[in-house]
Amino acid sequence: MLENPISKSVINELLETSDGVFKVQHLLDCYPQKPAALSWISFQAACRVLDALREGLGIQPERFKEALRHTDIRRTITNVLLTIRDYGVQTPQRFYAPLMVVWNLTWRCNLRCRHCYQDAGPLRSGQHLGELTLEQKLEVVEQIANSMVPTLSFSGGEPLMDPHFWKVAEAARSRGIYLSLNTNGTLITDEVAARLADLEFAYAGISLDAPTSEIHDEFRGVSGSWQRTVEGIKRLSSTSVSTVLSFTVTRQNYQLLPQVFALASELGVDKVMVYNFIPTGRGHRNIALDLTPEQREEALQMMYDYAASGGSLCSTAPQLGRMCCEQGHPEYMPLAHTGPGRAQHLSVLAEIIGGCGVGRAYLALQPDGRITPCVYMPDVNIGHITRDSIADVWKQNELLKSLADHKGLKGHCGICEYSAVCGGCRARAYAYFGDFTAPDPGCIKNREYYWAAIKESELESSAQVSR
Repeated sequence: MLENPISKSVINELLETSDGVFKVQHLLDCYPQKPAALSWISFQAACRVLDALREGLGIQPERFKEALRHTDIRRTITNVLLTIRDYGVQTPQRFYAPLMVVWNLTWRCNLRCRHCYQDAGPLRSGQHLGELTLEQKLEVVEQIANSMVPTLSFSGGEPLMDPHFWKVAEAARSRGIYLSLNTNGTLITDEVAARLADLEFAYAGISLDAPTSEIHDEFRGVSGSWQRTVEGIKRLSSTSVSTVLSFTVTRQNYQLLPQVFALASELGVDKVMVYNFIPTGRGHRNIALDLTPEQREEALQMMYDYAASGGSLCSTAPQLGRMCCEQGHPEYMPLAHTGPGRAQHLSVLAEIIGGCGVGRAYLALQPDGRITPCVYMPDVNIGHITRDSIADVWKQNELLKSLADHKGLKGHCGICEYSAVCGGCRARAYAYFGDFTAPDPGCIKNREYYWAAIKESELESSAQVSR
């Protein structure tokens, strides 16, 4: 529907300027009424799409009308229109600009996590040097706002330890950017929770890796961290900020997923986010924490069962999309980090938005200003925010383009019928094989590559011991 000549004509008109802004902005101001700047046919066509979106998401008309006033929603809609104009409709879709920038704001952290992709905190192998100044960080906010990027997610390290966090967050909200936070939760006091709510943070992912303290505290490297994290979750869940329980799945804890889901319900969180363990950063030194393909398949089944039972779930494991399709329920598939998941009438979006978002919908920014494709590729530099624009890097970088199209992949990833909704984790492939196009050894359909890599690693370790 979006690629027929009439639709293209409508999209082109919506992206014409009137009074210094795109005509789509006038439409969003007036919806469901017709703006004077827009022709009748474009108005009718655009309203049909907006109405279908509202019905698919199950949002009441007045609430939907109010949502269209928000700057981040307007950026997203304009981004999508520019995407269709410039790229057409693809499976998977590459967007005109990233839908999300994840900003690792600092290397500071008060925990000593064994899996840390950022190698942050007291165990960091390097120094806490070279982080952007406050002035540079505020310039980054302006660049993000001007690049048609609707969403900014603060991560780290522990972002709440950054001395500039609140000023940067305030600047981002003043520009109407949709904000989220990834935190270990131990620093969330009543005051911090209230301040996050006052700044209208949309959600905060809080890391909790077991239903009890023993495994979590050992994994996070600090005794008592589980209790402090749970207290942080409780404090934040009593505010307007949507609370997400973030769970990094490893060999030590994957069988505890059902108990973690139960704890999430007990704590009253809004969603569970299951993160892959990726052997990069400090995690590279703890590769034995990674699941085998067989164990990951068990974990995926638990996640699928939870979603099928009505649980609100997202995951960085792209193979969950494959499992949902195999079991005949693509509507259970998480659509990116915060997608509707179970929106029955929007399951068609799974093939467009689903799967790994690297190079398509997502970009990472490091504490020192380096731009990287993904937080799990912290040393793959594709630009620097002080000399390169996000827009230019996004449009011109050849690595991003190759990561986005899911073509030329090796192993089963290259022939998989679910490539559009999965594509494998490119960070995992790179971490294991030093090749972005390598098979994702975390998938059961690539298990032979995983076991071959493990055998080679064991032989190398034995040779080093012998020497």
